[in-house]
Amino acid sequence: MKHFLKFMSLCLLMAILLTACGGKRVNVTEDQNGQTITLNKGNTLSISIAGNITTGYTWEVAEVDENILVSAGEPDYKTESDLVGGGGVFIFKFSAENAGSTPLKLKYYRSFEPDVDPIQTFEINVIVD
Repeated sequence: MKHFLKFMSLCLLMAILLTACGGKRVNVTEDQNGQTITLNKGNTLSISIAGNITTGYTWEVAEVDENILVSAGEPDYKTESDLVGGGGVFIFKFSAENAGSTPLKLKYYRSFEPDVDPIQTFEINVIVD
């Protein structure tokens, strides 16, 4: 019984520590274009922005200081409709790794048209405390 109580106490302690380590997620939408977002170190930044990959356009990171915000891989794309050619939402995720300030710029463009300006941009300033 004594060993079981020690084991349960250890499990409880580990669960508390793991919960404390996890940062919160801050969700941003295209409505916040041009704003400043403040994060704590360890937070996750999630940006949801409308797009339509069937048109050949895609959202891509154009500028960010990767010492401050680290990308969590390629963006996800979720369709909003079962209709062929329907639009969807791109979801970018970043981890706030170090204190500082960085612009985070996204561009909506066709990668096969490198000499054509993006048809849309999104930019926020991110401060990590």
